[in-house]
Amino acid sequence: MDDTSDIASRVEMLLVLQWLDEGRPHDGAVLFSIATAAAELDLSADEGLLEVMGALSLLQETRRVDVTWPRGPGAEGRVCLAEGIRRDARHLFGDDLPGLSA
Repeated sequence: MDDTSDIASRVEMLLVLQWLDEGRPHDGAVLFSIATAAAELDLSADEGLLEVMGALSLLQETRRVDVTWPRGPGAEGRVCLAEGIRRDARHLFGDDLPGLSA
């Protein structure tokens, strides 16, 4: 697995965890900060932003997520997880987690 694929897998898991933490929004959408993700993944300050952006691009190309930038560059992006990812997360983590609704 190359670096971009590895980071894409880590970003995907970060997005799934965020989706779960936010109560599993029905549309699969969460707001996503590239800078915050880079910091949470312990990526270098210089290249971390580009690595996360590359990972998001790969996830979008493979139709795992859909990314939009409603407020323009530098703002939080809106990332919508594909239904397959949401289904896998519900299967893996169950529908009965405390504080979470389906």
